[in-house]
Amino acid sequence: MKSRIIASILFTICCVLSAEAQLLKWSPSFIQENSTTVTITADARFGNKGIFDHTPATDVYVHIGAITNLSTGASNWKYVKFDWGVANPAANAASSGANQWTFTINGGLRNFFGITNSVEKIQKIAILFRSGNGNKVLRNDDASDMYVPVYDNGNFARIDEPVSKPTFIRTIASIDKKFGDQLTITGNTNNAGNLKIIHNNKVIGTTNAATTLSANTILNESGNQKFLFEATFPNNAIVTDSLQFFLPGPAVVAPIPNGISDGVTYLPGDTAAYLVLFAPGKSRVAVLGDFNNWTETQDAQMNTTPEGNRYWIRIGKLIAGA
Repeated sequence: MKSRIIASILFTICCVLSAEAQLLKWSPSFIQENSTTVTITADARFGNKGIFDHTPATDVYVHIGAITNLSTGASNWKYVKFDWGVANPAANAASSGANQWTFTINGGLRNFFGITNSVEKIQKIAILFRSGNGNKVLRNDDASDMYVPVYDNGNFARIDEPVSKPTFIRTIASIDKKFGDQLTITGNTNNAGNLKIIHNNKVIGTTNAATTLSANTILNESGNQKFLFEATFPNNAIVTDSLQFFLPGPAVVAPIPNGISDGVTYLPGDTAAYLVLFAPGKSRVAVLGDFNNWTETQDAQMNTTPEGNRYWIRIGKLIAGA
């Protein structure tokens, strides 16, 4: 059982992470196939930082393709424009300083990619920013490719703050909020409508005949935080976007019991263990494992010692040999 415990736990350590860690930005906000000018800006301070401080700044190029309704998945890029590792001037991204590079597409996406099949529709732009020789590549922090959504002529609603990662399936970026903090939620639409933001079933903001809405809320309830951005358009169509994340309550401050040291301490009978982690400067630490189905809960939060340098927890009901 002892080796099983060590192999089956994961410490979730939280310190100061930026809620504005936006790897990609693009314009227009809701890109369509016929958008005459599309700009995509990468910020190498985020993601895997693959081209962070790359020099010369003129030596950054894009690898770009389309994900269409005929693509079989995230890796099935179509109409890839440029060869890898070749410093093609047409693929060159312009440096805008501070580790940021911008690539511009003019004349519409279908023309840029050379798509002539009328039944094939662009769903995402797949893109990487790389050095000219391809040895350095900017990707998501999980090393996955980056994607920019493309929209049709319908009505759409999207939560843009907190920001999301440009992954194939959109995921929220890290949030540095703790219990009692204020959080701002911003939603945008491509057409004007009556907008509403809901936090844990409570309406926290509304506006009418608008394309954007921001609302603030105090995170004073621990547990899953659920946000819904709802837009009702003039044709009575209702479109929503949502996000959720786990918020633990305040950490319990308590000294480590006598006889318990850093690391893992097993109790008599091998049915429980104490975990102690030296982690000064961290805001909280949680423990995930087989014993809690790898799901963060309030019970998974480690206690903190009075001086704040160590985190500890007692894990019980362990099964010998499991």
